[in-house]
Amino acid sequence: MKKVTNFVFALIASLAVSTTLFAQENQKKNDLKLIKESGEGKLYEANGFLIPVISGSTFEMGQQYGALMVDEMEKVYNLLIKSSIDKGELDQETISFWVNRAYGTGSLRTKRFYDGVAEGTGWSLDKVVFLDQVMEFGIYEEKLHSFAGCTSIASWDEQSKDGNMYIGRNMDWSPAFNKFPTVLTVRKPNDGSYKMATTGWAGMYCAFTAMNEKGVYIDLHDGTSMGGSLVFKERPSILNTLTDMLSESDNLDALKARFNGINNSTSAIFTIADKNSAASMECSSLNGNRLRLPEGNSITVVNSFLGESWGLGKRETVSNSLRRYANMTDRLAENKGQMDAQKTKDLMDIRLFNDDNSFKDNGGCTKPALQDADITNYQTVFDINAQKVYLKIPVPEYFADWTEIDLNTLFN
Repeated sequence: MKKVTNFVFALIASLAVSTTLFAQENQKKNDLKLIKESGEGKLYEANGFLIPVISGSTFEMGQQYGALMVDEMEKVYNLLIKSSIDKGELDQETISFWVNRAYGTGSLRTKRFYDGVAEGTGWSLDKVVFLDQVMEFGIYEEKLHSFAGCTSIASWDEQSKDGNMYIGRNMDWSPAFNKFPTVLTVRKPNDGSYKMATTGWAGMYCAFTAMNEKGVYIDLHDGTSMGGSLVFKERPSILNTLTDMLSESDNLDALKARFNGINNSTSAIFTIADKNSAASMECSSLNGNRLRLPEGNSITVVNSFLGESWGLGKRETVSNSLRRYANMTDRLAENKGQMDAQKTKDLMDIRLFNDDNSFKDNGGCTKPALQDADITNYQTVFDINAQKVYLKIPVPEYFADWTEIDLNTLFN
């Protein structure tokens, strides 16, 4: 297999010089504009966010997604993959291995969705699958040390104003990803699987930040700095497994059990929740999974393993994980009994740094500019009981203020 050199860094560099920008104009919150239809699928836009709503069989949902999203997928593919192929840095043997791994070890749900996307876009299966797997491939090929700095907080019971579950999440990664629209995909399957909404980018279907109709929630944080940066090629892609888990789990205990029954292909840290409680699942590709339970009725999740059962010392990351953890845990303590959707948005908006790059007193976790290893690409707040999600882009160049999406309406 031909060695692919500097894949991720070349990827970021190519994105950084791209002139493909996605306009994000201020619009009335929750104002969904229908921009495209395909069969039962509909593509909406709200304040710069794309919202494909797809329904039917798994194949039909994939077909609708491909037809609705092919233009945006083409832009992402050209920058992330085609440029490396054209430079001779990525060969067909490498692509075929990762495609066969994802497709061959995937569930029937995974296979049929990929098949449908290929039909809807008119693309080859190789092109569809490799785009979806590009992040896990990049981690494997570059043996990267963690630099992503995501943060999540969850509040419920006595921590929240009405006892309901509220979850805030910052997705932190390379500034380059703001050149793509943030996509909230709503799946409405007819095979008995649960309806779900996932937040990511065009052509990448992983449950990076997601909730199903039962109120079961997952978000994904890079855990390679703690659990090891090795990717196991002979395990199914965790990116695909997450979708299966969320499609079939109706409570937090079911989700915990599913995690306990797998070995991750990559090291990651997950926030997991339902309407009644939340936890963190800390996963090492080398050493299995550990569940970290909350102390009280709130929890903060970052990119460091914090569970005592590991027997590890707490380790800071280049993205200031321990600083973010302390900040947000303190902010939650100060607001005990006051948390709701608005208060969660307020806390997630508190910056980590001052303008002079010093740490902010009583700071938070948001990084709208590149002041350490990454920036906050997008923010979400989930009102789990009301089935609402609020989306925001804090980066000034691409700014989009908190935008409410009523998932209950889209699910039904």
